[in-house]
Amino acid sequence: MFRLSLLALGATVVVLVVLSLLPARTRTVPGGTIVLSGAQVTLYPQADPEAVWTFASERVDYQPDSGETVLRDIGDSARTVGGEVDFTLASERITIDAEENLRGESIEVYVPDVQWTLDMRAGGGKTVLLDQQQGRFVVPAIDITDGNGDSISSSKNFSMNFDLTDTRTGGAGTKNSDSFRDRAD
Repeated sequence: MFRLSLLALGATVVVLVVLSLLPARTRTVPGGTIVLSGAQVTLYPQADPEAVWTFASERVDYQPDSGETVLRDIGDSARTVGGEVDFTLASERITIDAEENLRGESIEVYVPDVQWTLDMRAGGGKTVLLDQQQGRFVVPAIDITDGNGDSISSSKNFSMNFDLTDTRTGGAGTKNSDSFRDRAD
């Protein structure tokens, strides 16, 4: 009995030594780009756990090496907070980077609470940035119109938080045009 136990123990030790000498498995990341057509993409940003972003995109390119996702021909997309639509957005192309920020050459945002349309455009070598970490629109050029299509503001080097309470604009050599009106209730 003792001999049989020693044999079993010896066999176990040999098997464990052989297993420990085998090469470790490595995680294989697929090369190239993963392409989806007619996709619904949902983003749950770690920096903003209350928010959920949904995108309807004709084409999605995911690049595993860089962690970037490129959405093309985006429509029916929105940011919701607590189940309520905060704003909708549309663009021909948006890149979601590895930090979950959104970037693009031209992004149109509609804010239903105030009935504003934010027409945000790249310029001066900078893209439009929707910064998840700071919860801000960072925009080289923007035109804001009201629900009637009337211009409210036209600015360069514009930054505003997602809840519209903190706005920064301008800089050296920048001209801004604003025309805010009181609403008749």
